[in-house]
Amino acid sequence: MIQGAKCKRLLNVLTDEQVDAIHEASLTILEKTGVRYDSPDAHDRLLRAGAVKHPTRNNVLTFPRSMVEDAIKRIQPYGKYYARDPENNLVFDGEHQYAHPLGGNPQMLDLETGEARQSTLKDVEDTTKIQDALPTVSSVGNFVVATDVPPELLVIKTMEATMRNTSKCTSGYALKVEEVDALAKMWAIVAGGEEELRKKPLFTVYGSPSSPLTYDEHASDVMLRGAEYGAPVDLVPCPITGGTAPITLAGGLAQQNAELLGGVMLVQTVSDKLPIQYSGRLSVMDLRSGNNVWGVPEMALMSAATVQIAHRYNMIADVYGVTTDVNGWDLQIGLERMMSALMPALAGADNLSGIGGAWGNAGSYEMLVIDDEIYKTIFRIVHGIEVDDDRMALDIIDNVGPMGNFLAQMHTMKYLKQGEMRISPLFDKRTSERVRTEGFKPLHVAAKEAVKKILKEHEVTPLDRDVDQEITKTVKEAGKALMHRA
Repeated sequence: MIQGAKCKRLLNVLTDEQVDAIHEASLTILEKTGVRYDSPDAHDRLLRAGAVKHPTRNNVLTFPRSMVEDAIKRIQPYGKYYARDPENNLVFDGEHQYAHPLGGNPQMLDLETGEARQSTLKDVEDTTKIQDALPTVSSVGNFVVATDVPPELLVIKTMEATMRNTSKCTSGYALKVEEVDALAKMWAIVAGGEEELRKKPLFTVYGSPSSPLTYDEHASDVMLRGAEYGAPVDLVPCPITGGTAPITLAGGLAQQNAELLGGVMLVQTVSDKLPIQYSGRLSVMDLRSGNNVWGVPEMALMSAATVQIAHRYNMIADVYGVTTDVNGWDLQIGLERMMSALMPALAGADNLSGIGGAWGNAGSYEMLVIDDEIYKTIFRIVHGIEVDDDRMALDIIDNVGPMGNFLAQMHTMKYLKQGEMRISPLFDKRTSERVRTEGFKPLHVAAKEAVKKILKEHEVTPLDRDVDQEITKTVKEAGKALMHRA
């Protein structure tokens, strides 16, 4: 069962007054500057809901303050995400913390050679199986792109591979409404019908505006169609400071929030009962090269701040977690990944991303396992220190006395089993004498061995045989239709 890490929210990078100031700036952007919607359906829906056409900007709508504030009041607080195995359902309650992988990598670091190559459908299958086995991976998405699959079939073949290789929650992506229809049909087979799927949606849809302040036709229509099926919506604004957003962190956060609220109001034209995930992805541009940079302190600060802003609306806060800019296995990769994930975790993020991401737009088998250990360590930190009479151990201290030893005490074993001290099976904690005798093994080498063990031994809960056959049939039919439309 996926329980999540209990988080005490030990860190605020913004004061309440600063969070309010960013909220107010977002309302000004929505009321004065507006948001562009290129979908005629989205445009008409929002006009009927109270938006106003911008007097000079094509397809741009502005939003009266009262309309935005009303939408915020109707946001579904936090929410529950469903998996095909109910033991893997996720409950976002503002108190527990989860982690999930990076998505959309077009390359993979080859497990044998270590070199980057185009990712394949086999990689989708294998990495999904690994994610199914890793304890901190709470939900599974399109970790890598199956570049050996025709583009018209990519969405349904990726989801088919995901369905068969994990029983955890799945996040779906689609580029057009026909693909959403196909995903819903596939999952309805598992759920026992479309109405059952509406009651317990087994996939989510992904909606990302084009910064600054634009929802293109495909993104808008996909969000609307997913909401019509009752699927939770992950809103993913991705502004880049210095490029598609102001270079200042405060300005970037205000724009990101305006883009997010613009998506909330669009989804609410279908339903205000759906959980919406605040998946803020504000990042940083290196103005010397024009590249995005991830393993920098500003990223950690912006992610932590995004958590506070999302929680102002009682929304699920999904932010960047482990990130890096380094292009190889060295000390920098660990420093950056821990820094970028620990701050938003301490701020109380509900969902932290990034598991398995490597460098050069590539995913990594080894990094999946390493990041699992990083998050286990982070979750131990955010759990904090519990203080009560039994843990204070005054009677144990008195019984042992000066110059005694606590190794043989039952109290020691009791709390060792309860996780008072976390002992990693992957990180090397041997003595220097043992290392000299047994030899040193770099972390990514140990992780490679762990990957091979998982692929060999882990058993995924299979789909029911009849369901599996029906999905195969549905994928074939949907594939023919999608290829024909192309």
